[in-house]
Amino acid sequence: PLRAAKALGLFDEIVRVGRPQPHLAMTRADGGLIAEIPQVNINEPGDPPFVSMSRMALHDLLVRAVRRHGVEVRLGITADRLEETRDGVRVTLSDGTADQFDLVVGADGLHSTTRALVLPAAPRPVYAGQVIWRIGGRCPEGLEHYTIMVAGPHRIGLVPLPGDELYLWMLDSTLPPERPAQERLLDLFQERMAAYGGYAPAVAAQATSAGQIDFRALQTVLVPPPWHRGRVVLIGDAVHATTPHMAWGAGLAIEDAVVLAELITDGVPAGQLGERLAARRFERCRVVVEGSLQLSRWEQQGGPPHPKASELTATAFAKLAGPI
Repeated sequence: PLRAAKALGLFDEIVRVGRPQPHLAMTRADGGLIAEIPQVNINEPGDPPFVSMSRMALHDLLVRAVRRHGVEVRLGITADRLEETRDGVRVTLSDGTADQFDLVVGADGLHSTTRALVLPAAPRPVYAGQVIWRIGGRCPEGLEHYTIMVAGPHRIGLVPLPGDELYLWMLDSTLPPERPAQERLLDLFQERMAAYGGYAPAVAAQATSAGQIDFRALQTVLVPPPWHRGRVVLIGDAVHATTPHMAWGAGLAIEDAVVLAELITDGVPAGQLGERLAARRFERCRVVVEGSLQLSRWEQQGGPPHPKASELTATAFAKLAGPI
């Protein structure tokens, strides 16, 4: 992801507002260290291999970049109808207006309406078998590194962010995908957090209301090529949504955009962009989607980390170190 950001001219700004993480700490539920896992640097020597930052900080950074380029942004508008014409695509929007475009890019996520419009037979998202809990809070004093803690059927990640902020995620294999009743949400979260020691209790104590908790079922989809119909091209989670086990979902989406821009700059005709994009991107995205899902399934078996998990991750990351 950082390599793709460098191609977009955003690397320095991301590093400036993010928090470099040279390694990841894996611990037992009581906080005892199992291993420190160095993060592989595929950028220039001296560059941070990994940076943690909030989704909001990344969003703000990207919005500033878009505005610097003078791109018109209209929020709250979706495409209701796409019609191929001789010269492009006529798009009817949800506000009743219509316009003509040379190229339409569907980057509208896991539940993409663009995918449903142009590839109605494409696979649909499926439940991966786990749910994820998320909260934000203050980082406990002394916690310096991204830390993963394992306790049977669930595991948590403590992610220090710039300043004194922290992001916590918890992957959970014990609940169905439906969101629990609001009045039960906080109790269920705290019951699971009670299994952890170390810095975890200081973070759990900050959760005092259900409104602080984000709860979602993990879903995944991998659409085989084509990723296009005519001049309408799909990228990102619309065609390859992954579980977070390799932490490459947003990175893959950014890479898609970089490659699409390269193809356009190289003069590839609009009608050929989708085929050329999928030819370069599908295998790389498959490694992440299928590998992450396998890691999720092993976690669902319970017990200590699967003996092949490290090998699978190392093999995947070695492939991801190659050209995008």
